[in-house]
Amino acid sequence: MLKKWHYVSLTLIVVILCICVRNLWYLLTQGSASSPLVDKLFGQVQTSNLSDYTASVRIIGSDYEPEESMEISLTSDVVKYVMIVPHGLDSEQMREGVGRLAMRSDREAVRKLTGFLDKHPEFDGATGVTSQIQTERPDETNRLLEQNSCRFLLKNWTLIIRNSGKIHKIEGAKQGGEYQECSITENAFLIRKKHFLELRWRPDYGSLSHLDFFIRSKGTLKIAKLSNCYLGHSLNYNDRGSLVGRKEFTDYSKLGQFHSILRIVLPNKIEWTKCSDDAEFCPEKPTASRSSNSLVTDGFPICCDVVMDKLLVATVKAMNKIGMEYRATYGTLLGAARSEAIIPYSDDIDLAVCKKDNDNYSRFIALQTHIGSKYRVAWKTKPPMSRVYPHFAASVDVNTDKYFEGDGLESKNLFDQKILLEMKKLFPIADSTAERRFVDMYPSPEEWFKGFSNITINNRQYQGIPGDTKERLIAWYGEDFTDKRPEKSSKTTFAQEI
Repeated sequence: MLKKWHYVSLTLIVVILCICVRNLWYLLTQGSASSPLVDKLFGQVQTSNLSDYTASVRIIGSDYEPEESMEISLTSDVVKYVMIVPHGLDSEQMREGVGRLAMRSDREAVRKLTGFLDKHPEFDGATGVTSQIQTERPDETNRLLEQNSCRFLLKNWTLIIRNSGKIHKIEGAKQGGEYQECSITENAFLIRKKHFLELRWRPDYGSLSHLDFFIRSKGTLKIAKLSNCYLGHSLNYNDRGSLVGRKEFTDYSKLGQFHSILRIVLPNKIEWTKCSDDAEFCPEKPTASRSSNSLVTDGFPICCDVVMDKLLVATVKAMNKIGMEYRATYGTLLGAARSEAIIPYSDDIDLAVCKKDNDNYSRFIALQTHIGSKYRVAWKTKPPMSRVYPHFAASVDVNTDKYFEGDGLESKNLFDQKILLEMKKLFPIADSTAERRFVDMYPSPEEWFKGFSNITINNRQYQGIPGDTKERLIAWYGEDFTDKRPEKSSKTTFAQEI
């Protein structure tokens, strides 16, 4: 029969075993320095001391602005690298550093990147891949490495980014251990401290701050992309950094204005920092019947009415879902009346809404939920008007490999003189709301919602203000309303309508 002291002894033994297991688990999962016992028990081979590499790295987010404690730490000789992630980090996350990254796989990724740069002084930085797959053949490894940006060229107001680049075997690595020579990356990356201090980080461009960083390097940085280094979502997710929460999407216009960039050519699409409202290239007619609509896949600019058409479709669809009435008015009604299209040189889409809806904040919360993250609903941002802003760049989906010969960055097709002429008309690039287009929602008289007129815009049916449309447009814009721009000849004001 067990005595009382036997039970006490057994309890103590169990407690001690639990503490030992907990500490051993912490060693394995929290990334402390390697232990001979751990290595012997679990067969793990540590290529470098964890405390050494974590001390040599400082981590910053895409929203980083010089902060005293971080700047002081960067003066230390112990710090050799800066890890830049494509999302915002608060001061506590930066202070805790790499050793406290949530995922063990993220800490392992940083260890691999530092290990590579320690052995390869000819490289200025290193990054990884975003797919966690095992590759057995060289062609599989190539496809893995070429999933993300690698090289770039800035020429004729165009930033060309391609995924191709020379691929080499990592010395001593097993199958799947290759790296690609690059000069740019869109992923989290490790950079030598001296290069970070030379270039610094500028968060002004939100989701495009990484482009600003590499553009300022003028393509001189040598970045190695490692096929055996996986960058997980928690380390590599992208946001707008210091611009998170801003109602307006200024990322592209700011980058375009500072670097004189109009067009960004990516492997799968072409983005524009500014759209075209040139009367000759973008005549006022339904987009489907316009030749310029098909030219965008050849590298020509995107017309502003195409951007506004997307805005109109998305906004009306969301309003219909929540039962929020609207009426097309002002310039949008004018375009429908004279051409069944959106006026390309108009700054916005004009929609009338009921005053009771406009005063109900919850209605706009619901509108934001249904319209999605590609748009930002701003309640009474210009009192009493509310607005919807696009949170995307004017772009067209196209496989851009067709523009290039092999893996080259130069392209005769993209720099055709006709295209460059249309691009030149886009200057200057202004960082303004009007350049980006938006939807204006006007709180309007009750009688406007006691009926509606059927109008057509780009072959779609919408609801306009009831009554005699021609009579109303003459009252607003004059007898010659079909010939003049509404923003220059309006004879009434929004305030008078209310």
